Amino acid sequence: MSEHVDVLIVGAGLSGVGFASRLKREVPGKTFTVLESRNAVGGTWDLFRYPGIRSDSDMYTLGYSFRPWAGAKAIADGESIREYIEATVADEGLAPRIRLNTRVISASWSSETALWTVTAVHTSGGEFRSGDTASSPEPLTFTCSFLSVCSGYYRYDEGFTPAIDGADTFAGTIVHPQHWPADLDYEGKQVVVIGSGATAVTLVPSMAKSAAKVTMLQRSPTYIAPVPARDHLADRLRGKLPAQLAYDVVRSKNILFSMFTYQLSRRRPETMKAILRKSAVAKLPAGFPVDTHLAPSYQPWDQRVCAIPNGDLYRAISVGTAEIVTDTISRITPDGIDLASGTSLPADVIVTATGLNLLVIGGMKLSVDGESVDVGKTLTYKGMMLEGVPNFALTIGYTNASWTLKADLVAGYICRLIKQLDRRNLQWVVPVAPADVANGTLSKLIDLKAGYIFRGADQLPRQGAASPWRLHQNYFRDFALLRAGRLTDHVRLGRRGQPVRKTARQPATPARDPLALPGTGHVTVAGSRLRFRKTGSGDPVLLLHGIGQSLEDWNEQHDRLSDRHTVYSVDLPGFAYSERLPGTTTLAKLAGILPAFLDAVGVTGPLPVMGNSLGGAVAMKLAADHPDRVSALVLANSAGFGQEVALVLRLLAVRPLAALLLRPDEKASRRTVQSLFYDKTLVTDDRIGHALALSQREAHRRTLVDVARDLGTISGVRAEWRTALIGSLAKSDVPALVVWGDHDHILPFSHLEAAAAALPRAESHVFAKTGHMPQIERPDEFAAVVEDFLTRISADRQAASI
Repeated sequence: MSEHVDVLIVGAGLSGVGFASRLKREVPGKTFTVLESRNAVGGTWDLFRYPGIRSDSDMYTLGYSFRPWAGAKAIADGESIREYIEATVADEGLAPRIRLNTRVISASWSSETALWTVTAVHTSGGEFRSGDTASSPEPLTFTCSFLSVCSGYYRYDEGFTPAIDGADTFAGTIVHPQHWPADLDYEGKQVVVIGSGATAVTLVPSMAKSAAKVTMLQRSPTYIAPVPARDHLADRLRGKLPAQLAYDVVRSKNILFSMFTYQLSRRRPETMKAILRKSAVAKLPAGFPVDTHLAPSYQPWDQRVCAIPNGDLYRAISVGTAEIVTDTISRITPDGIDLASGTSLPADVIVTATGLNLLVIGGMKLSVDGESVDVGKTLTYKGMMLEGVPNFALTIGYTNASWTLKADLVAGYICRLIKQLDRRNLQWVVPVAPADVANGTLSKLIDLKAGYIFRGADQLPRQGAASPWRLHQNYFRDFALLRAGRLTDHVRLGRRGQPVRKTARQPATPARDPLALPGTGHVTVAGSRLRFRKTGSGDPVLLLHGIGQSLEDWNEQHDRLSDRHTVYSVDLPGFAYSERLPGTTTLAKLAGILPAFLDAVGVTGPLPVMGNSLGGAVAMKLAADHPDRVSALVLANSAGFGQEVALVLRLLAVRPLAALLLRPDEKASRRTVQSLFYDKTLVTDDRIGHALALSQREAHRRTLVDVARDLGTISGVRAEWRTALIGSLAKSDVPALVVWGDHDHILPFSHLEAAAAALPRAESHVFAKTGHMPQIERPDEFAAVVEDFLTRISADRQAASI
């Protein structure tokens, strides 16, 4: 026998209780039930009980919009937050609607009835356990019209603990913060906390109050920001304004401030780094190695910035009860931890604050009209619904601001949807992605460079390149989209009995897999994830593509050069399937990241660098700024030798025209590919499709415009950077080969003569009846010319060294 409600909510943490409260207030005629797998409400704030557990967001934004936070502290402890949730349940009269110890196993949608059938089981401990079978002999069944999952995205039964050699020999206690023993005694003991995230920076100062010494052992640093434990504006307004009005004022102020600091971090990362560093230097003892322990290699907000109320971690370090050690673990010994540097840390207690394990939608299985839904391969709509899945929402909060801000917007949007369906006498709504979205550039839903995200990336649903198929991590954009935006964009609505997938999208052609080419992978450099390709063996060479292009431009040379070389190509940051660098992309930034990229792939010595078009300018800039990393240059139809350039690239320097010219369009992609080649048989459907796919990537378009404006104007290529770069290179001893196609419509063939005049020691070669990409159009000739050049300069070096 099943129970029926209009709306079924999974999870009774901050999100679930907030949605239930809003649903009861805004759609009072609807019945609903909240299913919670644990034996208490509160979710995260009931589960975590480690010392010092607190929010890392202020309670004026982490709290509900409809329920003012009355506590004195803006950064609240876990118990206070749990009491706040429990008080909300009591005051909103939600207790009769909440079923504890009830875990959802599966949910199946039927278009015939326009209902979800949800299967659940009774639980004892309440946590999800991988491979668990139903513990109840009689599973519970619910039906509902709308299913909302508010269970977060990590596993409750276990946190992530990496395998560490020797852990089984440790004589003391090893504990993970996710399941903290209530009787753990660490008073007067040596404690090592492994990790550097929000949990670690919370634990260390708290445990340092009674432990003999607490060491935060980190493999790499994390950005840390001291924040006031109290909100001074809230203190001033308390008692002077009505509670709700004062709360709204402080909440608005804090939303604005959090968005400002996030945007500052993304647009001016060096400024934010300087602010955080200055704060650390001011609060830590003189001589503390700030740049060793508090200067991450990534940019601020690539991972969450950890808040420390009133600088408590820095105060503990200053008084000597806590310390930070940056090193890697060699092994755990019976009495401590041996480090790779050769030193050891004594320990009586080891805390593995090493992160979480992902679990999307509580691990439940979904199906629609008998077809299983693979959530990890499904597109998200407005960051909260799944393509092809009707009357379903999942709540995932912000990673750069308070979780509840996004949860509240999602709850309000669902209430709007439900009322819209009722007004139109419809029973279901389902997001449907247009073909250009589904076949375009996709990325994981949560764009946070955290370990637990990378480990579980295949579980996360995908997102497209632009709204409403992309989550922007921006409260103001989401407020406009979810509170006031249209409810009918990119969705289908229907009635009971109509199949939701009757006219569902069928992609015309399969989307290109960015990792389909042999040897393709990703590496994170300076906080940005770059796609690269590695083939062959032997002396390394690096290949760089042109503006608006990708590493695919070098496929033919990978095939030919790999017999004698280890060949590397890379999507320059922001282009194709590599992530953008923070701020505006420039030639200097593109070249500046390459030494770190080479280090990341294991190339530490000088190597030949080949560049086509923009790639040639990047290669020259790399040689000029880092002559120790470049042993030779091969410049193919390279930018930098003249003012003339194709009209379309000049027009990109005018921003309004750029937006118009770069709209994804198959005809425009065909024209682009046609302009590259003399031999029009190379203008294949595959190349046009690839060009179209790149044009659909927002980051790719933005980077293209940035670089076009950095290097040129409406009049052509700027003389300033060309003169400086060529002048620097002319003084260099780096051997260079300049090659050109004699029918280049992007950078004219006449530039070869200018290159010969500017670099008199450079060799040159002309490819007859060839366009802008000789490495593709004349692949065998190109490879032979390059091999001859590299062989001769290698022989010359060997002769010179004798």
